[in-house]
Amino acid sequence: MRCLFLINPSSGTKTIQKKLDQLIGQMILKKIINHVDVFYTQKKHDAYHRVLEIQPHEYDFLVSVGGDGTVNEIISGIVEKEFDIPLAILPGGTVNDFANHLNLPQSTHQFIQMIENMKIMKVDVGQVNDSYFANVIAGGMFSDISFQVTKAEKERFGPLAYYISGIRQLPSQLSTTLHLKVKTENEEFEEDARLFMITNTSQVGGFKAITPHADIQDGQLDLLIIKKCSTTDMLSLFKDYKLSTHEKSPFIRYVQAHEITIECDKNIIYDIDGEEGTHFPIHVTTKNKALCIIVP
Repeated sequence: MRCLFLINPSSGTKTIQKKLDQLIGQMILKKIINHVDVFYTQKKHDAYHRVLEIQPHEYDFLVSVGGDGTVNEIISGIVEKEFDIPLAILPGGTVNDFANHLNLPQSTHQFIQMIENMKIMKVDVGQVNDSYFANVIAGGMFSDISFQVTKAEKERFGPLAYYISGIRQLPSQLSTTLHLKVKTENEEFEEDARLFMITNTSQVGGFKAITPHADIQDGQLDLLIIKKCSTTDMLSLFKDYKLSTHEKSPFIRYVQAHEITIECDKNIIYDIDGEEGTHFPIHVTTKNKALCIIVP
């Protein structure tokens, strides 16, 4: 088979990136691949533009080596070109929410075994305005932390860097209030909120089962809104999350829909798979089973 590795050399703690020569060598020795091209990103959108340059039938599969942002760029190119080329993900980022949701291997041995088996799973991709996302859109409390943590902090502390930054910002974050106007194919409502997130998977920011009913193949997105509430209520809500009962909290609004439009009274920065979004209103839809992922 012929494959293309798209590598973000500065992503996460760089642990996986250091093992790539060994991994590629083993795949050649095992005769899994007979041709490999390697592309290193240098700046934002490099992986996206490289995917757009791929010709039909040029490769049998692609490999993403990086975090959620790298995955986002690659899947954006795949969906835009309407390719059915399978994507393998070698998690090399700080959090790797999308890969962890799919239980993708992090060791080179298990990754090679996965490629040998070549099991393909078709999964949904979200679209927000003119952009795509694999995992999440979020706005409000803590949603801009991923833009503020430096590469040096990620490399030194790993996922802990985000939690340190969150604790540091906690006093100012608790004053965040958004007035949201939400419309889906089934309902319309308004809500004063601390935070909203629209997810494709159930894992966000390293936290599992944030949106417990999320299914990456059901053609729907899961909207979770944390309503305006006090600091004490927020602490109570966190306890509910630890007990897996948060969706029943009076401070949560949980909606599943194929199509979601949100207007916001503030021009806030919102997050798309760890990258900055553009502007409100946001119109979000699902592209059902638009992406082929290689899974264990």
